[in-house]
Amino acid sequence: MKRFLSLFAIALTIGATHARELQVYEPAEYLSGSLPVLYINVYDEEGEFDDEVIDMNLNHKNYFSGQYWLDLNGCEWMAEEGAESLGSAENPLPLEIKARGNWTRIGFHKKPFKLKLGKKQSLLGLSKSKHFAILAHADDTRGYLRNFTAFDLGKRIGLPWTPSQQPVEVVINGDYRGLYFLTESIRIDSERINIEELDDDVSDPQLVSGGYIVELDNYDEPDDSQIRFEEKFHHPSVRDIVRVTFDTPEVYSDLQRQFITHQFTTINDLASESSDQLWSYLDLDDAARYYLVCEMMSHTEAYHGSTYLFRDRGEGQKWHFSPLWDFGNAYNGPTNGYIYDNSLYGMTWIASFAHNAKFNDKVKETWRWFMSNKFEGVYDDMKLMHEHIADATQADYKRWKDAPVPDGGQQVVDNRNLSERYAQTTAHMAAKYEWLKEQFGDYTDAVYEEPERDETAAAALPEFLGTSVVDEIAVELPADAEYYNLQGIRVSNPTPGEIYIVRTPDGVKKQIF
Repeated sequence: MKRFLSLFAIALTIGATHARELQVYEPAEYLSGSLPVLYINVYDEEGEFDDEVIDMNLNHKNYFSGQYWLDLNGCEWMAEEGAESLGSAENPLPLEIKARGNWTRIGFHKKPFKLKLGKKQSLLGLSKSKHFAILAHADDTRGYLRNFTAFDLGKRIGLPWTPSQQPVEVVINGDYRGLYFLTESIRIDSERINIEELDDDVSDPQLVSGGYIVELDNYDEPDDSQIRFEEKFHHPSVRDIVRVTFDTPEVYSDLQRQFITHQFTTINDLASESSDQLWSYLDLDDAARYYLVCEMMSHTEAYHGSTYLFRDRGEGQKWHFSPLWDFGNAYNGPTNGYIYDNSLYGMTWIASFAHNAKFNDKVKETWRWFMSNKFEGVYDDMKLMHEHIADATQADYKRWKDAPVPDGGQQVVDNRNLSERYAQTTAHMAAKYEWLKEQFGDYTDAVYEEPERDETAAAALPEFLGTSVVDEIAVELPADAEYYNLQGIRVSNPTPGEIYIVRTPDGVKKQIF
């Protein structure tokens, strides 16, 4: 595997050998001039551009070290929202960049990327963080409306957190890469998923209950980063394999894995039984709101990959369906049917939820409230976004219309005719909502109040997390043991509730007293 030096190491190498200046190039063609431009340069050990990062057959997700600057480029509407330029060609800022995604990464020359900045920044008015994504939407046949509209609905319906995004043109190593959407990555943060953060490989039963972000995945990942089991409910379409992939934290101790396995196999059992006890593990309101967005978007790959849930730490907490993420198969379902009756892939649990009367009642109440209070303006938001990206869409097509495609891949979608895309998409939405009005209730006859939040008490934590400190200290301790606190200072009398390093003739271990 090729070794990539950090920017600091590159600078030392160049300074020591008096090598040529780092390559810097701004393209003279393609840029529309209507949007901010994100410039990224990735260098090799000689200070030359390392173009592996933009190779159409890039086959890994390893980070490349590089530099960036963000030019607002005179974009007035974004400046009015508080966006600013950041860095410059003369004074770039450090970052790391890697390819992300699955089919969108291997199937298209125009690839999505994950960015890790050298320090927290607010890019184009988004929440301040080191972590962002630039999403290519190379396969979006709806004029870039899939993720945009789903996120708009998610914010309006009041899910706990929905990513924000801004359109931007991207240049990597002097190569114009087209129109992208700079998007807030899924992270535990006070401005994103605001829960307690849990470290990797934690075995303290007082901490292991949270916080977690997990993904209901559609790919088999290594066994140490995922649990898998069969969905119990048999739907006439496709029974899914439940794949729970560890997102945050990424590395689980045996106790963390035991907790996650217990939680999700219990949810699987309760969902298959249509038991209302399910809502002591899952937040009912967020489950209903998440589902409504997926159904309103006719998203046929919902609940089958890129489906995220989070849980905060401690007693009294539940799992929440949130945030929304990949809507690459939105608008692919019929306008007169439920998504779970028309999926090619299988959808984890949602067909089971649809057999639960309490869930259905919550969906209908939330639907009438949302459509009568919060939906108005969605079509205007879609049209305004199209006005902002119209010129960049033309430039994107010029860049990719004759470009080669990866082995087994396909051409980037032609989205030049945005008015046609808008008409097609809004017509689909209007037809679907007329059908849903027959299923979930007419919202045009009144202005409905927001439903009260479900008050089902959260399930107690499992017994294996409930071992008391008193019980643990009552265990007879080895006479020849030595105890050290986490600062390395030896103590003679361990304090209950604290963690110590215990040294005995049999070895060293960490223990809670």
